[in-house]
Formats: sequence, C-alpha cells, structure tokens
Amino acid sequence: MTPRFHRLSLEEFAALLACFPFSRRINAVHLHHTWRPNHAQFRGHDTIVAMWRYHTQEKGWSDIAQHVTIDPEGMIWTGRNWNRPPASASGQNGNASFGPFMIETVGDFDAGRDRFEGCQRDTVLKVIALVQKRFELKASSLRFHCQMSSKTCPGSAIDYDEVVNAAQELLESGIDIAPTAPPDALPFPRSALALADVQTDLMNRGAARADDPAHAEPEEEAGSPFAYTSGLPGPKPEILARERKLSPAELADLRPHVINLRQGVFSHDGAITCSKADVDAIFEEHLPRRLAAQPDGKPLPIVFYAHGGLVSESSALNLAQQHVTWWLANGVYPIYFVWETGLFETVGQLLERTRVRTRAAARDLWDYTTDPLVEIAVRALYGPMIWGGMKRSAERASADAGGARYTAGKLAEFCKSNGGAVELHAVGHSAGSIFHAHFLPVALEACSLPFKTLHLLAPAARVDLFLDRLAPLMGKPNGIGETTLFTMREDFERADRCTPIYRKSLLYLVSRALEDEPKAPILGLEECLRANAELRRRFGLGRHGDDGDVVWSLSASDDGRSASRSTTHGGFDNDPATMNSVARRVLNKGDTERLERAFPEVDGRRALAADDWSDAVDWPEGLEFVSPPVRSRPSLAGATIGVTTSAPAQTRPVVAPAIGRRLAVCVGIDAYASSPLAGCVADARLWARTLTDLGFDAPTVLVNEVATRSGILDALARALASSQAGDVVVFQYSGHGTQVPDVDNDEAAGDSPGLDEALCPFDMDAGAFLIDDDLAEVLAEAPAGVNVTLFIDCCHSGTISRLGVGAPSSGARGDARFRYITPSPEALEAHRRFRLRLGGARHRRRGPETMREVLFSACLSHEVAWESAGQGEFTLRATRELAAGIEGLSNEAFLERVRRAFGAQPRQHPELDCAPQRRSGPLLGAESALTSVTVSDLGTYCGKPVQNRTRSRIPALLREIAGELDG
Repeated sequence: MTPRFHRLSLEEFAALLACFPFSRRINAVHLHHTWRPNHAQFRGHDTIVAMWRYHTQEKGWSDIAQHVTIDPEGMIWTGRNWNRPPASASGQNGNASFGPFMIETVGDFDAGRDRFEGCQRDTVLKVIALVQKRFELKASSLRFHCQMSSKTCPGSAIDYDEVVNAAQELLESGIDIAPTAPPDALPFPRSALALADVQTDLMNRGAARADDPAHAEPEEEAGSPFAYTSGLPGPKPEILARERKLSPAELADLRPHVINLRQGVFSHDGAITCSKADVDAIFEEHLPRRLAAQPDGKPLPIVFYAHGGLVSESSALNLAQQHVTWWLANGVYPIYFVWETGLFETVGQLLERTRVRTRAAARDLWDYTTDPLVEIAVRALYGPMIWGGMKRSAERASADAGGARYTAGKLAEFCKSNGGAVELHAVGHSAGSIFHAHFLPVALEACSLPFKTLHLLAPAARVDLFLDRLAPLMGKPNGIGETTLFTMREDFERADRCTPIYRKSLLYLVSRALEDEPKAPILGLEECLRANAELRRRFGLGRHGDDGDVVWSLSASDDGRSASRSTTHGGFDNDPATMNSVARRVLNKGDTERLERAFPEVDGRRALAADDWSDAVDWPEGLEFVSPPVRSRPSLAGATIGVTTSAPAQTRPVVAPAIGRRLAVCVGIDAYASSPLAGCVADARLWARTLTDLGFDAPTVLVNEVATRSGILDALARALASSQAGDVVVFQYSGHGTQVPDVDNDEAAGDSPGLDEALCPFDMDAGAFLIDDDLAEVLAEAPAGVNVTLFIDCCHSGTISRLGVGAPSSGARGDARFRYITPSPEALEAHRRFRLRLGGARHRRRGPETMREVLFSACLSHEVAWESAGQGEFTLRATRELAAGIEGLSNEAFLERVRRAFGAQPRQHPELDCAPQRRSGPLLGAESALTSVTVSDLGTYCGKPVQNRTRSRIPALLREIAGELDG
C-alpha cells in the first residue's frame, strides 16, 4: 500500500519537530541533493512516491531513505519515521538509538545546473538549524554526502563553509519559527492535516521493521538507476515521444551557430555545452571566415534567433538544425540562443492535472466551462510562479553575468572591426520575444550598429514589457529599423489548442493563467494589440504603421513579404510562408524576388505535433513524463439511459459514448541485443498519439530498456486495477515475438504442443519472456464491464493472450524486417530457470469463447509481421483507420478495413481473436451496444454513495445532475 507523504510549511515542520516524541538521539544532520529529479522534473507527491518505490522495490530498503525532502518551493515533505535510522551514507547511518537526521533537497546543484537559492535555500538552512537546536548540536554537526563518499552530493556549487556559517548565524540568533496560523488553528491551519495525524503517520512507518543494511546509501550521480526512476509517478513512468537526438556530426555543424544557456548562464551539460570560449570562436573564427567568403560590397546579414521559452533543449536543437542550413543557403549567418528553462514539462503537468472528462463537449462548452476551470486550476497550481521563473531566465541571460550579455560584448567587438560589412537582425518566437526584450537593448547599448529588422512570431511578451523595453528603440537610427509582428487573427487564436486539455492557444493561457494577474495584455493577441493606442499607432492597425506592421495569419497569399499560414501558436517557426516572409525582409527582397532556397515543407506528423506539450520534453533515455490523470467521477455526457439490446447481424451497433475513462499502455522495443528492430519505438509513439486524439488519457508508453517484463506487466496491471465498468483499456505491443518451451506443460494439447507463445521484453536474455500465460493472468483481473482491447504487432501474435501457435517463416527482404526472434540456447535455459522460480503453471489454457479481451493481431498464426521504412506495417494501417474515425464501427468492421488497407496481395493478414459475441461489439466502446447507466453510476456521478439501487432513486439523481448542469 502506498503510504501518505505530507507537505509541510516551515512553520508546520517547526511545530512538529518541537513536539515529536523522539526515542532516537540525533547526533548529526546529513544533507543530500536528489540530482534527478532536478528542479524542472519535480512533480510534487508523485515524485516522493516514486522515490519511495525505488528505495523499497528496487533497493530493497524498508522505507524511503530520507527523513524529509525539501522541494524547489521551500516546502517540506515527510519521509521515513524520524525514530528510525536513514539510508544516508555507508557506515554513517547510526541505529535505532542514535544517528543522523537526513535531508534530501530536490535539485541538481552541481556547477552550472539548478541554483541553490531563494525560498528553497532559506528552508534548508532553517531546517538544519532547527534540528541542531532541538538536539543542542553545533553547526559543524552538518555533514555533506560528499564528505562521506566519493560523490559530489549535495552539489559541487554548494559551499560547505558557507552553509555551516549560515546555520551558525541562525543558531546564534536563537532561531524560533512561530506558526502564522490563528491561535484556534494551531499547530496547523484548519485546511491542513492535523498535527496528530502527521505525527501518527510518521511513527507508524516501518516501526516493526529491521534497520536497513549499514551500507545503505542513495545513488545521486550520473549513470545511476536512481536517475531513471526518481521524480516519476508510480513504479513505472507515464511517457510519450520526444524529438530525435542529433548525431555528434550534426551537433558539431551546429556549434558555430548555437549559444546554449541554462537559467541565463552558459550551459555545461545537455546535448551541446557552451562556454565563453565557444562564443569567442563564433565571433573570432566562424563569422570572420564566413565574412571573407561574402561577395564584395554585399553586407553579411546576421540573425539572432530566440525560440520559445518553454521549449526543451532537444526540440530547440532540432529546430536550429532545420533552420541553419536554410539560412546559410540564403546568405544569412544565424546565431541561435538555445535557452533551456526546464519549464515546459512543468507547465504541461499543471494542464494535465486539470484534465476534464467531458471530451465530447461542444466547442462553446469548452469556451465557457472547461477552459476557465483550467485557467483557475493552473493559477492555483503555481502557474504564475513557473512562468515567472522562465521570464527570470530570459532577464538573467542579459544581466551582468549572463551568457547573452557576454555575447553582446563580443558582438560589439566584432562590429567595431567589421561594421560596414555586416547587418544585424533578430527573430523571436513566442517567449523568445521576452528574451529579446532584454537582449536587444543590451546589444544596442554595446554595439555601434542598429538592428535593421526585428521579427516577433506569436509574441508572448506582455504589452507593457514591449512598450518599456523595445518600443522606444523602434525607428531610431541606432535602434531597431523595422519591426514586424506575425500572429494569428483572434478567431484562429481561439480555435487553436496548446493541449487536448486547453482549447485555446498558449497565448490565452499565458494571459489568463500564467501571468501574475488574470487577462494580462499579451503582445501577440489581436484583442490586446487593438486595445492599446500606442500599439495601434506604431503598427498601423487600419493604416500604415509608424515603425512597423503586423502580418496576420491566415494571410491571403502564401508567398511574399507579408505571408503567414500558421494556424497554431507553435507552428510559426515551421510555417514556410512565415519563414520565407521573414527571410525576404531580412534580405530586403520584394514580393516577387526569388529566395535562393525556399523554406522546406515540414513533415505533416511533426507539424501536427507542434503544439503538443509532450513532444518538447527532455527526459533520461527511454523516459518521458506525462502526468497520470486523477481518478474522477464518470461523465454522463451523451450517454443513453435504457436497456441493452442486440443489433441485427447486418447492422452496425448503435454506440453511445462510454461513461468511463480510456486508458492505454503502449510498448515498443527496438534495442534488442541480437536482431534489433527499427520501427517499434516509432509504433508505440504513433499509437500513443492516435489514442490520445481518440480521447484516451495520456498513455503509458514504455520503450526499449524501460519495457522489461515486469515493467510491461506492472503498467498493464495498474491500468486494469484503476479501471471500472464502462472504461476502455488498450494494450499495444510492437517488438519481437517468439516461442519458448512450455515449462509447466499447460500447452500439451494446444496448436503448438510443448510451446508457449511469447512476447520479447527488453530483458528477455535473462529468461524474462512474457508468455501467453502471463498476459492471461493479468487480463483475468480486469473488472467486469471493462472493454480490454489488445493491438499486437509482432510475429505469431494471432492468439498471444490465450495459446501458442505457428512457426517462423522466411527471412527479411530489402529494408524490411520481420518481428520474430529465435532465442539462443542460453536464453532458453534462462527461461526455464526463470519459470521454475515463478512456481509452475499460473493460468489455465482457454479458448475464444471464454475470452473477455479483444485481440487484434498483426498476422495469422502461420505468418510473420513485417516492418519497413521505420514503421510496423500493421501499426501504420491500423492507426490510419483509427484516425479516420471509429464512431459506429464494430470490431469486425475495423478488422476488414485494416485488411483492405493491405491491398490485393498482402504478405500478412491481420486477425481478430475474441469471444464470438464481441466481434460485432463496438470498437473501443462501452461493453454493450447501448450504454446502460445504473443507479450506482448516477450516484457516483453525483458524488453520493448509493446503497438502495431501486428505480425510485433515479428521478432524484437525475434532478441533481440537471441542477449541476444548470449551474
């Protein structure tokens, strides 16, 4: 059972510390940092639970290692029983009688990473001093983890003497944290948990367990498995796709054009590091070399580009790579500020926490109910603080020690020597406008040259910031020559969505939820531009502007100096019309003058994902996080109350929208030690996107090393355990299939006597095959009334959930591979030992008539499943058919569609395996053809337990629902 962890303020912690009945003498305070999660990856209670799971399930310890955890906001999370020794440092943990008090600080405080400052630093110092005061310890009783091990923990940027001196000052001042709540609410406010409850929880945690081994110690360093688990919710992460990694050669080509910043200073980690020397090389080597090749008399345009501030490093580098080649082909030297703020995933999670179940609501219902609720929730969940942190990163970059300020100085030196041979230009997308609001004034102050043009794409800067920092420079001889805004008309802005949860563009979310006050005026919103008289004058709304103009999307033309065709906030920097217009203005070309190279058309799938929060998150290899949805009452939107009837044989069943949730687990494995594949990870990500578009909650996606046997089974078991009648659960697998000896003899009479059909997890070489019995056992736990549907894209998948079949066929041809692997003798022996350790047969063989799940397989039992061109051939066709729409579609009709998609001479034939009556059932729909709503369902919706399930309760419950909807 997952324990409760309580989040305390400093005042609440002080009150608890003062009255806690210690039976263990504290003789030292040990300070750690988590390393991973860092600040950007912290997700509150989910992170604490993830650490607990890792420490207990992976490390085998009795509890979470630390006594308290201090988060980036300076709040304190309870941990293990304060009367039990921690798992802090080998040989230094003490015992049940005496020992250290262990503090874990969320963050990566090695040099150049997270900053140890503000409220978090203040809380850490005061917690140290409070514990030392409680046990009459000296400030020097503090020990850093690095003093007891070879690690850098709690971070190479934290100075021990400085922390000890600060603790000493607090002790000398007689530190006394007085609760701020009113007297009748002491020790905690009315809304918080009672002090007695927190104390009881702490004292009951592991009270009867033996102490952990003396060598127990966290792994807080690069390469440790802790880095892949800590900070992610549950024992296995919820993940989605990320941008591809660039090769070393690609990164080397980018280095002369990239200045990588992290929280305003040069970044010393990530895919591409940056230092003063790298900036020196740009202005002292690369630019002079490019300038020397410039045709005589033709100045070299230099473009400084700042991307949106909520973009991850990998997304920004992919964007830069796409742009740089194009700029160079047009005779422009680009310099890209890749300013990592680490905040994209945090804002994305705030949105996920506000997920609303009414997916089938009409557009106006989203506008007038759901979106305002999202805005309120994001604001309550510290959205303004997160957005403010991003803005501080932009400002810090141009402050005295910032990387952008250093760049401005080097630019000034270069222009002093080459002023007549270069032109300066700037482009900022979204929050890149905030970055340039600080960089351009600094650069112009240092430099003798003006910026000839400034282009702001869907700018997320506040109007007052723009008017204060940039507007005074517009049209000035030594300022900004021409300023152009590219942004959407109001109707397109409102039709955009930054996630499936918030049905407007990011600029509306910034204005209404992320800025300090609601409805803050944002430069890129048409309504804000028109509401400000100075902006109307400068940009000539209704006439020619004094200093600049606005290009509205959608423009009438897709070519020329004033064209823009983006209909999403995130799409401007990938929109050929917009980028070609920017280039024409930079190069001072007319509408009909030809560019040397037009901006490349973007792959459709990437364009669709331009505003998908999950696609711009950087996680450790194989892991990318999307917050799991919170369990809530079912939505009755669109449901039909009535009696289930059977549909005629030749008629599609009438399907009412499902009452419950839609959950999915998607698995893809390419990285097999032998016989690797090339399309399975892509399959899992494609399935995740497709299912999300169909209204599924953020799918659990397990790829490569994360997709172990236990990881797959755990993820599927969790989805089933959290489901109830009316829900839909999908399990998708792409990878190798195989057959292994039947160790427990339950396949003696099957189609393949003596063999089990198996999926091949990442750890299959250790014998951890996922056989049909394993899947059957987990699927048997599905609650009644849950639609469980499997999509299996591997060889011999025809009956994977019930019995073994077939044998491999001929080998691969050309660029194609089939998804079957023959296990080595060593792997088969490991399989035998593995199954014997599990204890023999665990599920009886069964036929289709007893199946509760619906299984779509890539091929017949005697065929192989193929992948080609980086995608599973079944997956590609099946997801296309799903994306085309499933309303009114039965399982059998869907199978026929997919088969037809393979053409007249298919080399594989997808199959449907299920109980006969389910073949005509609704695809990914409720269990019955006509959704029945029980009194229990109605009671659950109204939040009231229903004991009496007679018809007499229905009218009253319906009246309550009507009242809620009217409200």
